[in-house]
Amino acid sequence: MKQRNIKIIVIAIEALVILAGIVIINIMGFNKELRFSQSETIDVYIEQEADKDKVKNIVNDVLGSENNMVQTVEIYQDMVTIRAKEITDDQKNDIVNKLKENYEFKQTAEDTTITTVPATRIVDMYKKYIVPFVVSGALVLIYMAIRYYKKGIWKVLARTICMPVLAELFLLAVIAITRIPVGRFTPVLVIGMYIASITGVVIENEK
Repeated sequence: MKQRNIKIIVIAIEALVILAGIVIINIMGFNKELRFSQSETIDVYIEQEADKDKVKNIVNDVLGSENNMVQTVEIYQDMVTIRAKEITDDQKNDIVNKLKENYEFKQTAEDTTITTVPATRIVDMYKKYIVPFVVSGALVLIYMAIRYYKKGIWKVLARTICMPVLAELFLLAVIAITRIPVGRFTPVLVIGMYIASITGVVIENEK
């Protein structure tokens, strides 16, 4: 009875967290990494190989934050792309002028335009993982149905589907609530949670 009460409490807490996560997602969405969120960029052609660390320090100094990206482009790395959540005209002018203090190039602040980059959709961010995830999930279902058929196929399948789904919803809710950036490392968390939940399914089926 005590163990049953603990399970009920855990399920209730998970349900509350998931509901709170749904509310947060509907109101604020996920907190995406800068490379995936709506942002602004400027391109500066400095006509010589750029020292990325030096440029990064200049950008951090002007924007007053390290939440930005500096990339060198072109074959000779003589153009830099600077990306941040927001870049004002004054900040753009300061960045270009400070770069001119360190490099000699023709491009002026007036020639430099601020470009708005739209956010990447969640589906587009992780579409390459969808097929492998579905295939692996189907294989796990088949294995569970064969391995534990004596316990009732429908019961085993329901458990194998519901536990991972609820676990992933809980994880996504926690990510949304705590504002953990969604990006390159999110699949690692999702896969880790999936493995943990399948382990839980196996433990339940072995009882």
